[in-house]
Amino acid sequence: MKLQATELPLLRGGILATAGLCGLAGILLEHGTYPGETTILVARGLSLCAVLLFLGEQVLSWRNLGSFKKYTRKRWPTFALSVLLVLELTGALLGRESTWMAAAMKSLHATELTNAYLLIIQLYIVSVFAVELPHMQQRFARWRVRPALAFVLVFLVLLICGTGLLMLPRATPDNQPITLLDALFTSTSAVCVTGLVVRDTGSGFTIFGQTVILVLIQLGGLGIMSLTAALSLLLGRGIGVRESSLLREVFHVPMMVEVGRMVRIIILMTLTIEAVGSVLLYQGLAGNLPATGARLFHAVFHSVSAFCNAGFSLFSDSLMNHAGQPLVMGTISGLLVIGGLGFGVVIQIWAWLKGRLLDRRNKKHRLDLHTQVVVVVSVFLLVGGGLLLTLLEWNHSLAGQPVALKMSQAFFQSATCRTAGFNSMDLNLLTPASLFLMIILMFIGGAPGSTAGGVKVTALAIVWANIRSVGRGVTRVRLGRWEIEQVQVQRSMLVLSAGLVVAAVSIFILLITERQDLLPTVFEVFSALGTVGLSLGLTAKLSVAGKLLVAVLMFMGRLGPLTLAASLVGRLAEPRIRFPKGRILIG
Repeated sequence: MKLQATELPLLRGGILATAGLCGLAGILLEHGTYPGETTILVARGLSLCAVLLFLGEQVLSWRNLGSFKKYTRKRWPTFALSVLLVLELTGALLGRESTWMAAAMKSLHATELTNAYLLIIQLYIVSVFAVELPHMQQRFARWRVRPALAFVLVFLVLLICGTGLLMLPRATPDNQPITLLDALFTSTSAVCVTGLVVRDTGSGFTIFGQTVILVLIQLGGLGIMSLTAALSLLLGRGIGVRESSLLREVFHVPMMVEVGRMVRIIILMTLTIEAVGSVLLYQGLAGNLPATGARLFHAVFHSVSAFCNAGFSLFSDSLMNHAGQPLVMGTISGLLVIGGLGFGVVIQIWAWLKGRLLDRRNKKHRLDLHTQVVVVVSVFLLVGGGLLLTLLEWNHSLAGQPVALKMSQAFFQSATCRTAGFNSMDLNLLTPASLFLMIILMFIGGAPGSTAGGVKVTALAIVWANIRSVGRGVTRVRLGRWEIEQVQVQRSMLVLSAGLVVAAVSIFILLITERQDLLPTVFEVFSALGTVGLSLGLTAKLSVAGKLLVAVLMFMGRLGPLTLAASLVGRLAEPRIRFPKGRILIG
């Protein structure tokens, strides 16, 4: 029976959906629970169905494209995976003991590698299903979802999925089940790359649970939309107009045609930086973790957590026990600073450095205004905050330590409190002046388009330029030789004022619900709103209402007031009716 042209995509979609659901069910049964023999057989049967259905969908995809050459050119990753799957199934059907593949696997002692390989295949099938899902049903295309609203909805879906995964029995130790609220709080903290925890990440979660948290951090920090777009490009689907519009707003890319290239660069840059950080941390943790597997997992976890400015740590004291280890602290500092600058800024700095070395006269490699503002303000906050913390804590919490260690401790806390959330010293020993300084730095945060939170350094620069212009009696706002558009000034004032209003209301509510001292409460609110993750011990004491409020603050801090406002009210329009102008006395 010959299929019609319109029936083939529907059949492919149905097969892929079934494969994705089978693969997901197999993964959850085998790796998310403590399965018995029957459950393992069911899980592996579902996994086998997923693999076979995926291969069948690839055959139909080959037929849909018309030629084998075109199929291998457009979908070479899935073709390569299909070849490996066929070899794997052939070895299983013929009997592993009698095949060359079995002999090779046995000589390499690669049983664990095979299991990991099959798990990766299942995850890949589920990921393909997730990417193709919006395109399987024509009703999705007719929905007029605003980019900002789509971004919010994607994060909400990710929060819910993360909560469900952390609720699985295998995510936590046998005798330490997690409640729904704590799972939601942890998932929100990971997706919003905050780092506030209600249970210790190292001892309160198993390897499976820690891996879930690690994936949530990576998706939340890098942006699930960029990962979805990258997978779409890898599958040969390309990025549609609506996806390009959303990604253009997320990454501040000026032209839609640049989005695909930008996504590829961001993914490659992220993986490269995190890989380098993992290697350095693997060496730095040698004295603390002699076991190869455990040390490698710790290195990867902390590298991703640092670059994404998440602040999650598998050590119960964060990095306090590693304060005197230059390789560990230096690597973490470098990762969190790069992550807080923003992808666009890092790419432009790299191009500028290359241009300076190759052709110093080429104007093409000059830094634009955005990058200059981000770099200047970030350096000012890092150096200024470090110096102030050094002076304030010289004879207090840093007393008795070597001068070099004092300086490094202060500068690390200056960098980490601007959204990273790691701590190398006991915050409860700091003076109130130091804690207040850290609250200011937490509120400011990092750069737009980065993994950091806060009101952003660019908003601070524009607000400062506006205050300076008003003080001079000038109506136009300038930064250096550039004039700032009035809409950017208004947005910066909105971000700053909205952040302060939300913080004030939240502090008032927490003071009522938690009945704690003022300073720890203020510190907790700004830490959550700035997606920092530092705490003076209040997080573990939060009530149900307090946990829900802090979770909402983390979500708002990750998305930002502009994104939330745009998702609710839509596109701003100039009113047609003009009213008489009035004057109100100010000051």
